[in-house]
Amino acid sequence: MDKKVTKVSPADPMDTIENMESPSHGKSLISLHYNEEAVDAENVGAAPVETMTYQQRWIRDNIKMRVCTKFVEKPTNVNSDLLPPVRVPGKGLPGIQSEAEPICRCGYPRSTHGQSLSSGTSGMEDWKVDTHTKATRTNAFGTVEFLGFGENERNYVRVDVDTKMKDMMELMMDVWGLEKPNLLISVTGGAKNFTMKQKLKEEFRRGLMKVARSTGAWIITGGTNAGVMKHVGEAVRDYGLVSASTNPIIVIGVATWGCIQNKEDLTDSECRGKWPASYRLGKKQRPKESFLDPNHTHFVLVDNGTQHQFGVEIPFRAWMENSIANMKTNTGKNASVYVPVVLLVLEGGPGTLETAHQAVANNTPIVIVQGSGRAADILAYAYQNSIGEEIGATDQEGKTKKITQTIFDASVEAEIRNQVEENFGKKNLVRHCEMVKETLKNRDLVTVFEFSIGGRGSSKDIDRAILQALLRANKDQIFDQLKLALAWNRIDIAKSEIFTDDRFIQYKEGVNRHRNKDVPSMLFEIMQSALILNRVTFVELLMDNGVNLKDFLTKKRLLKLYNHRDLYDSSSNMMQEINKNTQLYQLLDKIRRKNGNEKYISLVDVGCLIQDLIGDFYTPWYLLDPKVRDLDVEYLLDGVSAKCMGMPGIKKGILSMATGQKQETVENELLTSDEYQVPDFDNPFQELFLWAVLLNRQEMAKILWKGGKDATAAALVASGMLNSLSRQTDDTELAKKLKENSQEFSNLAIAVLNECYDVEEKKAQNLLIRELEHWGAATCVLLAVESNNKKFISQTACQTLLNNVWMGHLSLDNQLLQLLLCVFIPPLIFPVIKFKGDSDQDGIENLQEKGVLRDKKRKLEKQKTLSSIPVKEEKEDPQVDYESKPSNLSFWKKLYYFYTAPVIIFAHNVLSYVIFLGLYSYILLVKFNKDVSNEEIILIIWVFSIFAEEVRQLLSQYSIYERITIYRTSTNQNASHIINPSASNNTQSFRGKNHSFHPPQKMQSSSTKNFNTKLHSYITDPWNIVDVATIFIFVMGIVLRFLRFDSTLEAARCVMALNLVIFFFRILHIFSVHKQLGPKLVMIGRMLKDLLYFIIILMVFVVSYSIAAYSVMYPNSELSIVLVYNVMRLGYWNLYGELFLEDIEREEPDCSFDDSVYSNGSLPRCPSAVSRYAVPILMGFYVLFCNILLLNLLIAMFSNTYQIVQENTDQYWCFQRYRLIYEYYTRPTLAPPLILISHMALFIRWIFGKCSFCLSSQPSDLIKRFSSDKARELVQWENMIADAFMNRLELEEKKNIENRVINTQESIHELFFKLDELQDLQATSGSSGQAPISKAPVNQVVRMPPQMDKRLLALEEQMQQSTVALNWIMKILQEQEKNTRVAPMLEDKRENEKQKKEKDKALVKNTVEERKRLNYKARLPCYPQSLINRFPVPDHKVSWEIPFPEYDPVIYEAPEVKEHPYWADTIDLIFMKPEERIGKIKFNEYDDLNKVNRKSYVGTYQVQDGLPLNPTGRTGLIGRGLLGRYGPNHCGDPIVTRWKRDDIGKVVMKEGKKVLEFVAIFRKDNKLWSIPGGMCEPGQKVSQCLKAEFTEEALGSLVEDSNMEEKIKSDLKIMMEEGEEIYKGICDDPRNTDNSWLETVVFNYHDDTGKVLHPFLLRAGETVEAASWLEVSSSLMLHSSHLYYVQLVAEKLNAFF
Repeated sequence: MDKKVTKVSPADPMDTIENMESPSHGKSLISLHYNEEAVDAENVGAAPVETMTYQQRWIRDNIKMRVCTKFVEKPTNVNSDLLPPVRVPGKGLPGIQSEAEPICRCGYPRSTHGQSLSSGTSGMEDWKVDTHTKATRTNAFGTVEFLGFGENERNYVRVDVDTKMKDMMELMMDVWGLEKPNLLISVTGGAKNFTMKQKLKEEFRRGLMKVARSTGAWIITGGTNAGVMKHVGEAVRDYGLVSASTNPIIVIGVATWGCIQNKEDLTDSECRGKWPASYRLGKKQRPKESFLDPNHTHFVLVDNGTQHQFGVEIPFRAWMENSIANMKTNTGKNASVYVPVVLLVLEGGPGTLETAHQAVANNTPIVIVQGSGRAADILAYAYQNSIGEEIGATDQEGKTKKITQTIFDASVEAEIRNQVEENFGKKNLVRHCEMVKETLKNRDLVTVFEFSIGGRGSSKDIDRAILQALLRANKDQIFDQLKLALAWNRIDIAKSEIFTDDRFIQYKEGVNRHRNKDVPSMLFEIMQSALILNRVTFVELLMDNGVNLKDFLTKKRLLKLYNHRDLYDSSSNMMQEINKNTQLYQLLDKIRRKNGNEKYISLVDVGCLIQDLIGDFYTPWYLLDPKVRDLDVEYLLDGVSAKCMGMPGIKKGILSMATGQKQETVENELLTSDEYQVPDFDNPFQELFLWAVLLNRQEMAKILWKGGKDATAAALVASGMLNSLSRQTDDTELAKKLKENSQEFSNLAIAVLNECYDVEEKKAQNLLIRELEHWGAATCVLLAVESNNKKFISQTACQTLLNNVWMGHLSLDNQLLQLLLCVFIPPLIFPVIKFKGDSDQDGIENLQEKGVLRDKKRKLEKQKTLSSIPVKEEKEDPQVDYESKPSNLSFWKKLYYFYTAPVIIFAHNVLSYVIFLGLYSYILLVKFNKDVSNEEIILIIWVFSIFAEEVRQLLSQYSIYERITIYRTSTNQNASHIINPSASNNTQSFRGKNHSFHPPQKMQSSSTKNFNTKLHSYITDPWNIVDVATIFIFVMGIVLRFLRFDSTLEAARCVMALNLVIFFFRILHIFSVHKQLGPKLVMIGRMLKDLLYFIIILMVFVVSYSIAAYSVMYPNSELSIVLVYNVMRLGYWNLYGELFLEDIEREEPDCSFDDSVYSNGSLPRCPSAVSRYAVPILMGFYVLFCNILLLNLLIAMFSNTYQIVQENTDQYWCFQRYRLIYEYYTRPTLAPPLILISHMALFIRWIFGKCSFCLSSQPSDLIKRFSSDKARELVQWENMIADAFMNRLELEEKKNIENRVINTQESIHELFFKLDELQDLQATSGSSGQAPISKAPVNQVVRMPPQMDKRLLALEEQMQQSTVALNWIMKILQEQEKNTRVAPMLEDKRENEKQKKEKDKALVKNTVEERKRLNYKARLPCYPQSLINRFPVPDHKVSWEIPFPEYDPVIYEAPEVKEHPYWADTIDLIFMKPEERIGKIKFNEYDDLNKVNRKSYVGTYQVQDGLPLNPTGRTGLIGRGLLGRYGPNHCGDPIVTRWKRDDIGKVVMKEGKKVLEFVAIFRKDNKLWSIPGGMCEPGQKVSQCLKAEFTEEALGSLVEDSNMEEKIKSDLKIMMEEGEEIYKGICDDPRNTDNSWLETVVFNYHDDTGKVLHPFLLRAGETVEAASWLEVSSSLMLHSSHLYYVQLVAEKLNAFF
C-alpha cells in the first residue's frame, strides 16, 4: 500500500536543509528553527505511527517545542559583535561563507522563519515571546552519543518552556523509566569554567557521588560542559560510573535550547527522534553558546522560541524541582516522606546569589562549599561571621518561644559589601548585598562545608553536610528526620543527628505526656519499612531505642511483611513484579494455590512451607493455632471480609479471634488499629527471624537471632531451612549463597553449644533434649539430625549425650570386655558391671561434678562480657539427671537396666545375627534338599521375626517424636501448657519403639503421621531398602523351594544363595559403631554413586566396541537373546583382560562357515577373514581408552571421594553412630527370633491403649519437658552464654589484624592529607607575601578559616600594642615621670578603630536608605507565595524615564485576588484590551464607587493604556499580584517604642545613646520580623487602621486582670493621640507590581516613661506567629521597608541605631 506524503515546496526552508553545510558540521542553523506543520502520518515530516516505539509515540503526542511566528528584525548594533556568524543558504559552493542575513528579535535568522510568516517593518517593533511564538511538535528527542566519550547513550528532549509538569513527570518516570528519588540535589554555581584546589575538587566529587549512591538521589544541573556543571559531570565520570553499585547515578541537565552549540546534531526533520544522535564537542566555543556535558545521564532542553538568551530554563527548572519534591519516597506507605530538596552552591556569580536567596525563601536548605570562590565564599563568610541570636517572643497562647534572628555587625556588613563589589562590581551592589543578608535569615536552612586544615576535610564531610542540612531544616520533626535517614539508608546520620543526647527519647516522652498515640504508630511504620527494605542497621537502632517487638508485631503486620503490601505501587505494581521473581514468593505461591487461597499469602501457607523445608516432624504453630489457621487475611489487609463476599470456609467468630474484638464490633467497623492489649505473638523475634531466613536476608536474620530466645535451636532451624532452599533452586549463585548462609548458622549453633558445654556440661545436654515449645516441640538433636547437620552431631556435647543414651543406666566406666563377658555369662553382671548411681561411685562423681562446676564457674567469671551477669548454680530435676538415680539398686533393677541398655541390645542383636547367618549358611551347604528340615523351619520363623520388626519400624516411624504434634494440639485445647512426665498419668512415654503411643481417637487424624509419610521416612534409609530386598528374595526362594520340582529346587538354591549374600551385606551396618570402619561404609556408598555415573560413560565405549567388533567378526547374524548376550560379552570381558584371541584367530576345521553346522551347535562359527586384522586393532584402541583412561578416571574419582570423607571422618562416624544408637535405643529388648514375644506384648499394650487411653509414664532420654521455671532458667542461661559469645566475637573482629591495618592505613592517609594541605597553604602564603588574606580576590587566593584568621590578626595586633606599650613604659620609667598617661600608640589605635566603626555604621545607614530608594524589595526575583519569577530589572533601569526595550514583565494576579473579595477591585483591567480599560476605574482621585482613595502620597502618578504605573519604577511584574487595588493600596504602620531598661529600671546606654525598643511581630508568610501594621479597609481612616492593626497583631488580649483593663485602654488612647508621623509615602514591599503598590503612613507612639506600656502583655494575634519587644539596631532584618522606618524613629529620638 502506497503511503501518501505531501511534498514540500522548494521555497520551504525544510527543502534546503540537506543542502546546508558548515565548515564543521553538515548542517547549518537553518535546520534548528522552522515552522513545522506535520501533525499526522500524512503530513510532512511525519511517519506511520505503527512503525514507532512507545517512547517515540508518547513524546510526539505530548511534548512540544516553541517556534517564532513573526519575523521582527533586530537592530544590528545591539550586541551584534557578540553573536556567532549566521550564513544564508546560497548557491555557492559548500563551505563558502555567504553574507550575513537579517536576524529576528528571537535570535534566529530570517531564513528559519519561512516565507509564509509575516514580517515586522521596523526593528523597534515590540516582539514578545507570548504573542510571537507558538508551540508545535518537538523535533529533538531520543538518545545522544557523545563522540569520543564512550558508547553510552543519554536520553534528551527539547521541551516547550510552558510544558506541564505532569507531562514531565510522566516522561521521566514512565517513558524514561527512572526510579523515584529519595533526595533531589540541585547544583548551582558558576556557569563559566573556574578552578578549585585539587584537594577540594577531589573531595567534592567523591562526596557528591557518595551521597548520590547511598541515598538514591537525583542531581540536577545546568547540563552544559562548563563551570559547576562540568565539575559535577567529572564527578560522575570519576566516581559514579566506576562504582560497583547497581543503582545508576541520575544526573539531569536542564539547559536552554537556544544556547546549546551544535544543537543541529540533535534534531530530526521527521520528528521521530534520533536513536542515537551523534554529538561532537568542538574545540572552540562560540559566544553565548555552550556544549552539552557528556557525563550527564539525561538532558531536558528548554525552548521558548529564542536563541542566545540565557536563563530561559531557570523558572522551568524551579517548577520541575518543585514537582519532584511533591513526590513521595519508596519507603513504605506510611513511612514515606516527600522527596527532600537541597541546593548545593559552588562558586557562582550574582545569579547564584539569586538562586540561593530564592531557595531559602522557599524553605529549601542550601549547602555552601567554602573555598570554591566568588558567591559561595561570600555567603560562607557572611554565615560564619554573623551571629544567630535567640529572641524570646510570645505566641498566640501567651507562651514564650525562642526565635533565632541573624545579626550582622556593621564591620561584617562592610566586609560583605567590599567582597561583593570586588567580585561582582558596583552594578546592583545594594541588591546583591541585601540578597546575601536575606539568604541567611533562617540559619537552620544554611550549612557551610568548610574544607581546610582546621576543618575535618575528608570525603565523608560533604555528603554529611548535605544530609545534615536537610535534617536541620526539619529539626523539630523527629520522625520526618528518621524517615529521611531511612530513605537514604544512612545509619551514621541517624545516630549522629537523631539519636543523640537522649533527644529522641525525650521527644517521644514529651509527646506521650500529651497523649499522642501516633508516636508508637509512626515508629512501628518506620520499623516495618526498615524490615521490608532490609535496612539491618536501622532495625537494630530502632530496637535499641524503644521499639517493643511484642507491641509492634501483629498478625496484620506479619502478613504485610510476607505480602510486601506497603511497597506496592498502585499504578504500576512494580514492586509486586519484583516479589514474584523471588524464591520465597514462588514457593509460597505454589502452596497458596494448593491451599485454595485466591489473593494473599496466609500464615498457614507460611507454616506449610516451613514444615516442608524442615520436615514432617516439625509442626509450626501456624498450622495448629485456630486463631491463625482461620484468620481472615483479606479483611486484615484490605478491610473487606471474605465472609461478606460469600467465600466458603469462613467460620463464625474468625474475625473476632483474629483481631481480639467483639464480634459485633468487627462486623460493624473495619480494623483501624494494630494495638491490642494482648500481644499477638509471644516470641516476635522468632516470627521475624523465620521471615528473614525465608527471604535469605542473612544479616537481618542474625540481628533477630541475637535478640530472640533458644539461640541453638533457632540457628539449627535456620541452617536446615536454608539448606533445603538451596536444593529447591536452579540458580547456581543463589544456591551457593544459601549454602554459605546455612553453614554460617550451623557454625553459630555449634559455637553456642560448645560455649554452653564449656561452662556447664549438664545444662548443655539438657539444652539438646529439651522440648522446644516455640519450635514445633522438637529438640535440638532432632533438628540437627533431620537437617543432616553432621558437624553439630559430632560435637562433644552431642557425643556425650549419645554415650549416656548408648550405655543406658550402665556406668560409662564399664569396659567393652566386661560387657561382652556378661553377655555370655549373665551371673557376672552383679559383681562386674557398674551402674549409674552406685553408692561408691556416686560420691566420687558428685565430687568431680562439684569440681567441674567450680572450674566452669570460675572460667565464666573471668569473661569480661559476663562480669555483670550473675551465675546461678543449676539444680537438676530427678527426671532429667542421668546420674541422680537411687544408689541402692535391687537385683531385678540391675537385671532390667542391664538388658534394656542399648549397648546390650546391640550386642544381643549382633550375636543373634551371627547365629542367623551361620544357620542360613549351614542349611545351604548341608541341609538344602527336597525334605524340609527343622533347621529350615527355624530359619523361616527367624526371617519372619525380622520381617515383623521391619513392619513395626514402618508403622511406628518417629514414634518417639509423635508426642510433638500431640503436645502442640493439646496446648491449644487445654489451659495448662506444662505437664510433668513423672507425675501425670497422661504423659507419653518416649522410651522407644517398644513403647508405642496411641493418642485419643479425636486427635489421631491431626496428630499422627499418615502411612505415605511414614513410608517415605522408612525408605529414605538405605539399610531399610536392603532389609526389604532380603526378605523379598527370601520369600521368592521359599516359594520356589516348596514347588517340589527339581528345576525349581535348583532355582531356589540359587535365589537363596543370592539372598544369603545380601544378608551378609546387611552385617556391614553393624560396623557403623566402629570409629574406623564406620566412615569406610560411607566411602563405599559414595563410591557406588561414583561408579554408577562412571558405568554410564563406560557403557558408551563398551556397547560401541562390542557391536562394531561382533559385526565384523560374524556378519549377518540372526536376532536373538543369545546374540545380545554374545555381543555384550565380547566388550565387557575385554575390560578384565579376557581378549578372546582364540575366537578371533579360529580357523577351519575348528569352526565352520556353514549356517546349518554352527546353527545346531556342532561347530562354532568361523570369524571373517577381515576380522583377524581389523578386530585386534580396534580392540587395542578400545583397551587403551577403557583400561588406561577410563579406569584411571574411576580411580581418581574414588580417590577424591575417599579424601573428602577422610577429611570429615569424625563427622560421618558420629552421624552414623547416632543413627545406630537411635535404632537400638528404640528397638525391643529381645533379639530375633525371640523378638516376636516383644511384638506380641506391644500388640497387647496397643489394644489396651486403644480401649483405655492409658499411656506409659516412663521418661525418655532423648526428649524431655521441663517445668516452666526450669525451662525459663535454662533459656536465660543459654541466652546469657550466646550474648557473651557474640560480644566476644565482635571484640575479636575489631582487634584482628585486618581491621587494625585498615585503621592504621586510614590514619596515615589522613596524616599525609593534612601535610599536603599545609604545604599548599604555605605555598599560597609565600606567593601572596605579607598582604592581608582578606584583601586578596576571593577567586584567586585561598582564604584561611575566619576564626583562625581573626585570631592570628588579633594576636599580631596585641603583640604590636604590647611592644609599643612596653617601650613607652620603659621610657617613662627612665625619665622617672610618675603620671598615668595613656600610651600614644594605643590612643592612635583606639582612634582608628573608632573611626572605622563609625565609617562602617554610616555605610550601613546609607545602604538602608539606598535600598529604599532603589525599590529593592519590589524587585526580588521570586514573587511571594508563588512560583512566579519577575522579569529582571537592573538598578539603573528601574526608572520609567530610562528606555528599556527588552523589558517584558510577567503577568500575575493571585488566585485569591481573582475571586474578587471585598478588599479587592472587581474589575480585572490587566486582562482587558487597552481601549476597554479607559474609564473603568478613576485614578489619582477618590473612588466613590469602591470607597477607595486612589490618590498617591507622592503626587500624581502616570496612567498608561488604562493602567497606573508605579511611581518608583519598574518591578518586573504587571497586574495586581497579591494586592487588591490597582494603583495605591493604603496601609498604616504604627511603631510603638519605649526605652530599654535594666533590672533596676535604668535606661540602657550604647555608645553614649539610649537604646530603644519597639513592638514587633513575627510574620508567618516570610518568617521575618515586622511592624504590626496592616491594610486600610474601604472607608477606614489611617488612624483607625493603625490602632486596630496594632491591637489585633501585637497585643492579642491586653491583660489577664479585668480591673486594670479600663485604665490601660485609657492610657493607650492618650498615647495614640500623641503619636507623631514619621513617614508618608510608597512602601518598598515585595508584593508591589508595576500597576499596584503599597503606600503607608508610619506613626511613632513613644512611651518615654514606660508607665503606659509596662503592664502590656504582648500576645500574638491570629494572623501572626509571635510578638516581642525588639532592640532597635541596624543589624536587624525586617520585612519590607520597616528597617528604614525604624531608623527614622531612632534618628528622631536620638537613640542608638
